[in-house]
Amino acid sequence: MTAPQKSRRCVSRLCEIRTRFDVGHSREKLQLLRELNGVRVRKARELERLHGALCFIRAFPDSIAHFKAAHSLLMHFESRVLALSVAERTRLEDSGIIGTPLYYAFSYEVATWMAQRLSGSVSFYWDDIEEFSRLDELLELMLLPAEADYFDSGYVSGREWIELASKNSGVTDFHWFITQLTQQRRNPALAQTYNAAELSLVWDLHQAAFSKSCNILPGRKIRTREHGMRKPAGAAQTDIMRPIDSLQKLTPRAATKLVDVAMASLAVRHRETNHFNCANPREVYVADVGEGISIAVFGLQHKDRFALECTMGYLILSNGAPVGYGGGSSVFRQVNIGLNIFDEYRGSEAAFLWVQVMRVYHHLTGCTRYIANAYQFGSDNEEALKSGAFWFYYRLGYRPVLPAVRKQARSEFMRMRGDRSYRSSLRTLRSLSSCDMHLVLPGARASELFEERWIETSSMLATQKIAAAGGQTRAESAERVAAGVARDLGMRSVRNWSAAETDGFHRIAPFVAAAKPADWPAEAKRSMRAILRAKGGECEAEFARLLAKHDHFLSELRTRCRRADR
Repeated sequence: MTAPQKSRRCVSRLCEIRTRFDVGHSREKLQLLRELNGVRVRKARELERLHGALCFIRAFPDSIAHFKAAHSLLMHFESRVLALSVAERTRLEDSGIIGTPLYYAFSYEVATWMAQRLSGSVSFYWDDIEEFSRLDELLELMLLPAEADYFDSGYVSGREWIELASKNSGVTDFHWFITQLTQQRRNPALAQTYNAAELSLVWDLHQAAFSKSCNILPGRKIRTREHGMRKPAGAAQTDIMRPIDSLQKLTPRAATKLVDVAMASLAVRHRETNHFNCANPREVYVADVGEGISIAVFGLQHKDRFALECTMGYLILSNGAPVGYGGGSSVFRQVNIGLNIFDEYRGSEAAFLWVQVMRVYHHLTGCTRYIANAYQFGSDNEEALKSGAFWFYYRLGYRPVLPAVRKQARSEFMRMRGDRSYRSSLRTLRSLSSCDMHLVLPGARASELFEERWIETSSMLATQKIAAAGGQTRAESAERVAAGVARDLGMRSVRNWSAAETDGFHRIAPFVAAAKPADWPAEAKRSMRAILRAKGGECEAEFARLLAKHDHFLSELRTRCRRADR
C-alpha cells in the first residue's frame, strides 16, 4: 500500500467510525489515531475531513487515551497544513483550521473584539474592498485639523492615508484603525457606519489559539463516552422540568474567557450573533448536564437589551470544546429558541443536547412554552427541509400550531411507525413546515400564549402612547409616559435606582402604559414595580422570571393586542 493510499484509508475509516463506541470500534479508533501520527496527508479536503473527525473525538472521547491522541494531533495540526503544496493549502482558506487565513467582513462588535484579542493577526484585505466612500467617512472622524487638507485633496486614497498615518505604529493597519476609531465611541452612528463600509479583513490563523483546532476552554476534567451518545430519557417535557443542581453564575473574569471562546467559535465559521457580541460578563450562567457537557447562557449588556423580551444566547461545550450554539427570546411564559450544531459534531447527541438547553432556559426564565419558527425545520430553508428537521422537533414533543397541519403530521408519523422504510417526500415536508411548532410543558394554558405577531402590535401600541403624551420632543413624551406609569403604579421615587435600572424602566414603560395599569389590583401593581426595576438590573433573567409570573400584565396586553388586530 502506497503512502497516499494509507493516508486515505486511515482518514476515511476514522471518519466512518468516529460516532461508534463499542469495544471493537473504540479499539480500532485509538489504533488509527496512533497510526496517523506518522502518516502524511497530501490533499486539502482529506486533511479537512481528518480535522473534523479529530474535533469530534476530542469532544466525545471513548477514553482518556482517545482524548489525548486527538488533542495532540490537533495541537500540532499546523505542521500538516504547512506540509501541503501551495495549491492544496489554498483550498483550506476560510476553513478556520490553524495555519490558514480566513477572510470576512465582520461587524463592528467583532472587529473591536479582534483588535483587543488578536493583535497582529488581523489586517485589512484590500483586494476585496470595493467601495471606499464609507471608509472615508470613518477616517474623517479621526482626522486632526492639520491633516484635513491633504486628505481632502484627492491625491490620496483612504488606503494610502491609513498606510501613511499608521506607518510607525508597530501594529497592523486594521489594529491601528480600530484603535483610533474606538476613541470616537460617543458617536452613536459609529457601528452602523462601520458595518455599512463592509471592510473585508484577513485573519491569519498561524498558531491561533482561537482556531477551530485550538479553541477549547481549559481547566476541565475530561469525561469519556464508554457508553456512547445519550438520548432523551422518556418524555422531553419531563426531563425539561427536572431540577438542575449545577446551574451557577460565573465571575466576570471567568465569564469573559467563556465569551471569548463563544465569539471565536462563530468567527472562524464566518458567523456572529448579538448574543455573544453584546454578552454581559456579569450575567453568564453555566450548567453541567453530565458526561462533560456544559450549557453556557449569556445575558445581554444593558444597552443592548430588548424593551419587552429577554434575549439570551447559549453555547454548548463538550469537554471544553464548543459544539453548538443558539439563542432564545423569552416573553411572559414562552421562549422562541433554536439550535445550531457545528458541522464537525453532527452525529452526536443533538436531541439530548436540545432538551438540556430547554431545561436550562426553563429554570432561568420560568418559561413553559417553546416556540420553533418554521424556518428552523424547512420553510425557506432547503437544508433543514432535506434533513427532515421537522421530525427531529416532532419526536421531542413539538407540534404544529395549525390544526390541519397537526392532523397531517399525526397521520404521516403513524405511517412512518407502521413502515420503517417510509420517508416523507419533500412536498409533504414543505406542507408540514408551513407553520410554527410549539412544545408545551404540563400545566401550561392556551390563555398564556402571547402570539409572536403581538410583539410588533404591542410596539405599535407603545408608539401610540408616546405620541399621545404630548411632549415637544419624543424624549419628553417618553418621559411623560414613564412618569404616568410610575404614578399609576404608586411608585414614590426612582432616585435610588441605578442609571441602568432607570433606563430599563423607561424602555418597558410604554408597554405597561398600553395595558392601563391605573385599573390594576394592588398586588399586580406591586409586582410590576419589581419587574420595572429588574429590567435594568444586573441579571435580566430575574426580569424574565418575574414577568413569567405576572398574569395580569399578560392578560391586559393580550386584550389590547387583540383589539388592535381587528
